[in-house]
Amino acid sequence: MSLAKNVYNKEVPTRNLVTTISGVIVLVVTLLVTIGVLTQEQGTILSTQLGIAATAVQTLIGVISSIILVFKAVDPPADPVV
Repeated sequence: MSLAKNVYNKEVPTRNLVTTISGVIVLVVTLLVTIGVLTQEQGTILSTQLGIAATAVQTLIGVISSIILVFKAVDPPADPVV
């Protein structure tokens, strides 16, 4: 199993990095609303904005990885002709 499959597995959506981060964000914001640190309106706005930020970070990591692969990727050796 490769690192890419651990971070984003199309077959198992619950293992997606963004899904995991979003779940943690919602949990923290819900706790803050429950104990009275944030109002319900503030919690909704904060959850939305942090979810957008998590998606943007994932996209940025993908772009940087792609650029690195363009310059560092090595083709496997060709099979000898028999």
